[in-house]
Amino acid sequence: MRLFGTDAELLEEAGCDVARITELERSLVAGLIECPRADIHVHVGRDRDGHELDVDGLLADMDAWGIRRTVIFAPNDPGPDGDFADANATVRRAAEVAPARLIDFCRVDPEISALSVMEEAMRHGARGLKLHPIAQGRPPESAASIACVRRATEFGWPVIMHAGFGARSLADPFLGVLNAVPEARLILAHGARGDARAVSDALADHPGVWFDTSLATLSDLVILPRERLIFGTDRPYGDHATALQLVDHAARLAKWSEADVRRVLVGNFDDILGA
Repeated sequence: MRLFGTDAELLEEAGCDVARITELERSLVAGLIECPRADIHVHVGRDRDGHELDVDGLLADMDAWGIRRTVIFAPNDPGPDGDFADANATVRRAAEVAPARLIDFCRVDPEISALSVMEEAMRHGARGLKLHPIAQGRPPESAASIACVRRATEFGWPVIMHAGFGARSLADPFLGVLNAVPEARLILAHGARGDARAVSDALADHPGVWFDTSLATLSDLVILPRERLIFGTDRPYGDHATALQLVDHAARLAKWSEADVRRVLVGNFDDILGA
């Protein structure tokens, strides 16, 4: 069992009562309505910073928290050639373990063999693209990033992009992407943390834009349109308990209906990837 992204053994070594932590986690999300749940944002493999999650650990997490389906992609592990080949293969093998539950997204560095990597991933059944403008140092509005978004859109793929934690304005860069590829379907990770209101206002007329809730701020989730929100955890950096608590708090503060909560927890996910 993993709690708050930490091994239970480490918590025990620190003198924590693991059973009590589990009980408290459950109680903090007890108010959420009972409905299927899906997670749009999980990394499988080992990040070069040491964070890791394997498929067995992920499936155990999903069972523990009632997660029906999860989108998985590589952590920041570009490999010696920088093309994410080995990391994408790890994700692909993980998806093959539980194909009804795990949905494989391809990750690329837009300036390193990206289009050929995407072609290979498409042939192997990948269903989306992950871009991380900060980790790879490729701005979303760069020509290389836009080329990746364009090819993903031609494949019919949604594109999940890191948004937030980057100490820069986000609205104009993402508007540039959508002006270049109007048909793109973008999922902006972390609720576009740090620039959520400006991004939401700038992209209000673009129907193909969503925000995932992973590691977002509560104040951002309250102001963002619930019809554009998709539940995410960012495992192994985030965890299911805290991610679900965040949605529960936002629902209470913004007075979401039960239909709104279902939309955030599973409905928008199904609209993008199929039920």
